[in-house]
Amino acid sequence: MLRLSLGLAILFTYIVMIWGGAVRSTDSGLACPDWPLCYGSFQIPKDTSAKLEMGHRTISGLAGIFVFLTFFLVWFKHKTSPKSAKIASAIALLFTISAALTGMKMIKSEAPNLKYVSHMFLESFHIYESMIILGALIFTYRFLQEENYRGEGIPLWAYVFAITTMITGVLVRYTGSGEACGHEWPLCNGKLIPDLNDWRVALQFAHRNIAYVTWIAFLLNMITNFNKTSLMAFIFINIQFVFAISMVLSGFFLPLVFLDTAMGFFLFSWLTYNLQVKFTAEKGLKPAW
Repeated sequence: MLRLSLGLAILFTYIVMIWGGAVRSTDSGLACPDWPLCYGSFQIPKDTSAKLEMGHRTISGLAGIFVFLTFFLVWFKHKTSPKSAKIASAIALLFTISAALTGMKMIKSEAPNLKYVSHMFLESFHIYESMIILGALIFTYRFLQEENYRGEGIPLWAYVFAITTMITGVLVRYTGSGEACGHEWPLCNGKLIPDLNDWRVALQFAHRNIAYVTWIAFLLNMITNFNKTSLMAFIFINIQFVFAISMVLSGFFLPLVFLDTAMGFFLFSWLTYNLQVKFTAEKGLKPAW
């Protein structure tokens, strides 16, 4: 039961994140003007944008249910679970509650309009909450495994570069800076080094350069510590680059935006699962599943 609950919590959280990207890309965030219902009803709305937003809320609710169930099972049904797994599941539940409250605040303040800087940071913070939930669930899974994780994995220094790229990428999208450099790559507004007086251009330019450094970091990791994990990490990084560059050059063609979002969160999940984290199994405890 615990394995199923945790697996569904991870799956639905991932779906929520990419579905949320679709809501953002289609400007459907305010298609349901009230919260938690849509036009005060449980009925499926007729408008396509409203359906998209209502679907996002429904999947979010399912994810929340499985996060809570996982927390309950880890803490009260499988009392032999290691403390690390209990802490990780508690973090996932805490930020699930926080994300629900943030979502309500976003709708009531009309944050999806991105009219004010506070709206931009509220939307970005909502994505960071989701990343923390997904990461905590993945760590819960890892800590519940009977044996320690194998030695080869993603070193922390490379992981930090990747996370920094993702954090700035979220800021780029939710501050409306995605097209600040135009539909060009590798140039930005026709220049290698653009005029940085516009903060959106500066943010987009910084994000691109952090991404280049991340690519170099994973190349170096593969060269200095070649194994299946480092090779797969470099391949996934390159796939992400292809989607991101194609998205920009296409003028943010929606299917490419979707693929970029889906691959980005998959990459985050995969890197988190394969992160080199040393922990010791608690003696005398049986596996939780």
